[in-house]
Amino acid sequence: MRSLPVARHLVSVGMLAMLAVSCGREPVLDKASKEYEAGRYREAVFLIRHSVKRGESPSAELLFLLGRSWLKSGSEAEAQSSFEDCRKKDASYAPKIARFLKEEAAASIGSSDIPRGKRMIALALNFQSGLDFGEHNALVGKLALDRRELDRAISYLQKYLQEFPDAPGAAEAMIDLAAAYERKGDAARAIEVYRRFQERYPRSRLASDALWEFENLLLKEAESLYRDGAASEAESLLAELAPSAGSPLVAERANFLLGEISENRGDVPRAVRYYREVVNSGSSGKLVQKAKENIERLEMSKRRR
Repeated sequence: MRSLPVARHLVSVGMLAMLAVSCGREPVLDKASKEYEAGRYREAVFLIRHSVKRGESPSAELLFLLGRSWLKSGSEAEAQSSFEDCRKKDASYAPKIARFLKEEAAASIGSSDIPRGKRMIALALNFQSGLDFGEHNALVGKLALDRRELDRAISYLQKYLQEFPDAPGAAEAMIDLAAAYERKGDAARAIEVYRRFQERYPRSRLASDALWEFENLLLKEAESLYRDGAASEAESLLAELAPSAGSPLVAERANFLLGEISENRGDVPRAVRYYREVVNSGSSGKLVQKAKENIERLEMSKRRR
């Protein structure tokens, strides 16, 4: 059994060791923080890395500072690694990291460095899913759309349009929203969004692009319905599309399908009328030739009767 003086001495040594470690950490954090606040990010990185090389275990706060310092000095890969280490050390830091990256994204976008802004957005979302980027939510939605993260794209674009319906980027955001629904396979919702676009932004510089996308989507949906045996539903879409289509090719295809639907239903006069619309379109493609042949066949059959 150890004597009391020896035991007290060991306790004192242990306390001094603990005090030394704790004191050793604090100056590193303080010194690195001062360098960071002064804009000397590389110096902050050096101080923190040097303390780690000496064998000190960095706290989550120190790793958070290291990540920020790396990012401010232009080393994004090292910053991400430090942020990941910080989160592993203390998961409660994830929202703090995300908010910092969100601020960096906003600053980059504000200075017209859109590529860096997008990278910061993507990185921020790794630390906090669903983070609100406010006026930049349209850009988040666009980024998600490009990455085929369709549910995320829809969520962010809808939020942006709800909060900023009259913003300069709202028209483009609505087109992106329609595209997201279409790529997800929800043609009905995509068509609904395009209709809203036409009502809300008829004078937008993107109106002609939106109209082209809308008409082609209507045509594809009608063709799909027709192939699946839903002729009545297909006819409703085509009847709306054929007389108003801005694209001659879309109008031509729509009228031809209407002719086929009418013919299959036994309505020969209407079928001939639609086929004649195709012939009179001024085109000289295969569809026009096919329409002529159909008219001749139907009229010949009628004369034989």
